Amino acid sequence: MMGTEIRRAPNVHYGREEKSEALQKWIDMDVPAIAVSAVKGFVQHRPVLASFWILGLLIAAFAGGLPVDATSEEAYSHLLQQAELIDSRDLGQRAGVELAKAEAVYYQRKGWFGCDKWCQKAWDKVQMARAEVKRVQDHRDRVLSEGRREVGIWSSYGVKDIRRSFWSAWQSGKDFASRMTFYDVLFSVGSREESIYVMIFRWILQYLANLTFGLVGAFGFFLYNMYCLIVSYGASFFSGLAFFLLATVAGLSMLSTYLCSLYAVVAGGGVMIMQQAAKHAALEMNQQAAYQRIDAHQANRPQQPGLHRRRPE
Repeated sequence: MMGTEIRRAPNVHYGREEKSEALQKWIDMDVPAIAVSAVKGFVQHRPVLASFWILGLLIAAFAGGLPVDATSEEAYSHLLQQAELIDSRDLGQRAGVELAKAEAVYYQRKGWFGCDKWCQKAWDKVQMARAEVKRVQDHRDRVLSEGRREVGIWSSYGVKDIRRSFWSAWQSGKDFASRMTFYDVLFSVGSREESIYVMIFRWILQYLANLTFGLVGAFGFFLYNMYCLIVSYGASFFSGLAFFLLATVAGLSMLSTYLCSLYAVVAGGGVMIMQQAAKHAALEMNQQAAYQRIDAHQANRPQQPGLHRRRPE
């Protein structure tokens, strides 16, 4: 037995040294240096992609559009006011109100399993009201498109509309992520037996996943809306294509920068938590080793003769 214990001792000591080295690696990990090294490696190995990324960030930050002369600006402002008047008066106060009234009458007369002649008449009025709304909307869009053609998609007004469309889609993607994460949290509370820290970290990862899907989907909607705006501004094929590609590069640069920054922050926070846990584990290991050395020293210390003699009765 004594020989077996002597042979096993080096293995236990060797496993403890391996654990100590692994913990020390976590403690000594330099997160900022790793991040800088990753960025340098990306730029060195993919210079073309890095150049497009930087170009997109510069476009997103400094592109403001071309200036517009006074005549074009005045024509644009006049037609824009006319389109707003059509939208508020003809569409909002007349055609839209008539459509709402026709739909209310139709839903009142509509039965559960059929539609009589009075219901059919109400449905015909709904169709007529919808056609009138569509006619007013088309008229408003034509007036607005005429004003946009006066300035062009490369103007400051065109760039402003593209920016407004991008940030609107961006906000819709973030709202989608917030709603989905709310439902995930609502249905996951109490469903698993785990610590509060693990639960919070899982919710953060879930939010990142929902935010990624939301922003990517919103960016696709932005691309479609940008195409509609380019057509509305009356740009030629090559001019519109160039504008579309530059705006797409700028949008992708913003999207990738935002998501990668979030991933880096979450990963850095996770590494910092692991470092704190490694420091705590190393401290406990050192304390346990110190206690074992004290116990071994006390066990190997020779006993003094006569220390445990019984007293004579």
